[in-house]
Amino acid sequence: MPAIGDMHHVGITVRDLEESLQWYERIFGVERQFMAHGSGPELAKAVGVPDAKLSFAFLRFGSCVVELLQYDNEREDGYRRSSADVGSAHVCIDVPDLQTAYEELQAKGVEFLAPPLRIDEGPLEGYSFAYFKDPNGVTLELFQTADGRHP
Repeated sequence: MPAIGDMHHVGITVRDLEESLQWYERIFGVERQFMAHGSGPELAKAVGVPDAKLSFAFLRFGSCVVELLQYDNEREDGYRRSSADVGSAHVCIDVPDLQTAYEELQAKGVEFLAPPLRIDEGPLEGYSFAYFKDPNGVTLELFQTADGRHP
């Protein structure tokens, strides 16, 4: 098996790329690294979308990148999956102080599913997290480790 490196990016398909970029930039204070467009038979085959036409941008979150993609193809216009549905995913963002991040994002209009939850037992004892949704319905998570420990 070839050597595996660090995770490079997580891709999220969005309804409106510019609207989503502005939301992520405002909420997290990140900046787009670039924005580009793609189409053609090779791209369509590579992404598994017939006649794919898309625009995309990279946003850097520390050592990982979030790629936002907007397909200009026929598609569902909303993400309606539950966290329990097979294939559902979420993007987790490490924060040094969850309560402060929670309050700052609430002040920016973010609606969390629930207040931060502290884990009291098991391998993640002392860790805390809080879930919320982006404008496309994609689940995001803020995550605070216990005293800088990682499982």
